[in-house]
Parts: sequence; structure tokens; C-alpha cells
Amino acid sequence: MPSFEQNKKNKKWSVRFRDKIDGIEKNMRLSSFNTKKEAQAAYIEYESKRKAEREKENASKVPSEIYFGNIAESYMRHQKTRVKESSYISTESKLNKHILPNFAGLKIKEITPLVVLNWQQSLESYAYKHKKALRTLLTSILKHGERYFDTPNIMYKVEPFRNVEPPKEINYWTLEEFNKFIAVCDDEEMKLLFKFLYITGCRRGECQAVTWNDINFDKKTVKISKNITRKTTEGTYKVVSPKNQTSNRTIEIPNSLCEELKNTKEKSENMDYFVFGGAHPIPDKRIERAMKNFSEKAGVKKIRVHDLRHSCASLLISQGISIVAVSNRLGHKNVEQTLNTYSHLMPKEATRMIEIFENV
Repeated sequence: MPSFEQNKKNKKWSVRFRDKIDGIEKNMRLSSFNTKKEAQAAYIEYESKRKAEREKENASKVPSEIYFGNIAESYMRHQKTRVKESSYISTESKLNKHILPNFAGLKIKEITPLVVLNWQQSLESYAYKHKKALRTLLTSILKHGERYFDTPNIMYKVEPFRNVEPPKEINYWTLEEFNKFIAVCDDEEMKLLFKFLYITGCRRGECQAVTWNDINFDKKTVKISKNITRKTTEGTYKVVSPKNQTSNRTIEIPNSLCEELKNTKEKSENMDYFVFGGAHPIPDKRIERAMKNFSEKAGVKKIRVHDLRHSCASLLISQGISIVAVSNRLGHKNVEQTLNTYSHLMPKEATRMIEIFENV
């Protein structure tokens, strides 16, 4: 990321950044601009010229002679225009930590199936989900090279990871456990937040992003249309769109929760304020610390904040609420996602089916 600064003596602006020249990362600086806007324009112009130079250089190379690092760089520039900032930051982290150290200095012709296999074997200590994500990223970069640089993609020759991990059990609280927990919660804001999470089934970031404008006290509904992410370069948090399109939803809430929210609203100064936190969303650490402390005080098993979402789903399913309704409340991408996550919690229907056929 470029860094803009003003000289205290002559008031001139400059921009510092890093650029890879002849395969070596170097510190660069453009200076002596009258305004910050001029410095920004100069940086944009420089980047545009460098991009054209890199693309011209890559186009002149024999495809198999191109370095993986060049293709990865092109892939990330392409992704920056297509995905959320939080997704880009996550991808960049995976790339820098697990892929570039192994492949950046290799020409495409040097990346053989055996090289990829050895890399995969070096990841054996990681969880299957993480290994799969890393392989998917490597595959995407090589597909990018195949599409735009005419380089070969050998990933189809390498067997993917096999999932040999036992299915993970969903951790959740029963209604009795939740009531024990909430009974000892003597922080009124946190008590309301935990009730909100448990009753609505919202993701934590969705809950943190709710403002008073999103609550319709007459209809007793909450509109979920935003999410809070901490993965941003623009401050400590950023308000973004929800996880997926179906995450945009309106959730009905019971009278009791609606009244508690209404009483809290009377203390708020602004309809644009966050329900939990005020001018800024409530910090993650405060939520996690309160969850831990009150769980210990109540003597209930330790679960994550996200597991309140699972607790909501398990309660609804145990009471016979349809999987479609549960899926809609949680804002899942589709019903299949809900089934894959919670099917083992659904009541056994075999006995009921036999009883029906006994009367045939």
C-alpha cells in the first residue's frame, strides 16, 4: 500500500511504496508535489505504466518461461476488482504464507505434478478445510495463467486432498443451558446482545452491524442487510454487505425481545447508531470476554459466540420447525447448506413412517 506524507519544512507531498524490479522488491519514492491529490495522481500514473510494462514483458515471454510469481501478481490484481476487501485480505494472507514461499521463484515449466504433490504433503498437519482452500487458491492462479498467459495448468494431474477427519460435532447450548447463562449475565447490554444472537440466529458480524433504523418495532422485525468486518485497511472495522445474497433477510422477533430493544432505544441519541455499541459497533473482544466470564459463572459448557447461532437452529429443529424456515432465518445460501449442517439434529422419522404403513 502506498504511504503519503508531507514534508514539515517545505510542505511538499511525497509517496512511498514498494515495487518489484527485475524480480527484486525495492523501496520507491515520488516527491515534490504541491498537494496530496497530485501525489496520488502521480502514483496512479506510475502504477498504470508499470502494469503495462509488466504485461508487455510477460507477453513477450515463452509461456512456460514465465515465473509463477508474475502470474500470482496478475491474479491478485484481477481479484482486487472482483471480491470484497475482506476476502482479498484473506486470500493475500494465504498466498503470502503458504504459496509464494514455495512457488514464486519457479518458472511455470518447473512446477511439475511432483512439485505440487510434495507441497501438498508439506501441509498434512493442517485441517482438511484449510488444505483444501490452499489447493483451490493454487488451482485458481494456474487457471488464471492458462486463461491469460497461455501457460499450462497441471493441477488436474495431482490428486486432491482426501478428507479423513471425523465429522465435527456442532457445539451448542440447550434452552436450559442458555437460560442458566443468561440468568447470571449482569451486564445489561451484553445480556441483550446474547439474547439477540440466540433468538435471531444472526452471525456476530450481522448483529454488530444492526442499527436502530433496521428495527421495526410495530412489525416486530429486524432487517439484516449489513455485516461488520475487521479485515480492512481503512480503519478498525468496515460495514460491508452480508456473507451472501440470501443473507439479506427480515427476521421476526418475539414481543419480549422487541420490548427490551425498545427500552434500550430510549437511551440512544441517533437512529443511525449501532444497537450494540452506539457510534461504533461493539468490539469482538468485549463479546468474547463476556461470553467466557458468564459461562464460567453459570457453570455451563464453553462454546463460541458463533455457537449461539447453532443453538438457535438446534432449538428450532428440536421443536419441529421446518428446515426451510430455519434456513431462511439463518440466511443460508440454500436449504442444502442447512441440511448438511443440522440434519443429524433432526428427529428420527423411521418409526413414524412404519406407523403410517402399519395402517395401509
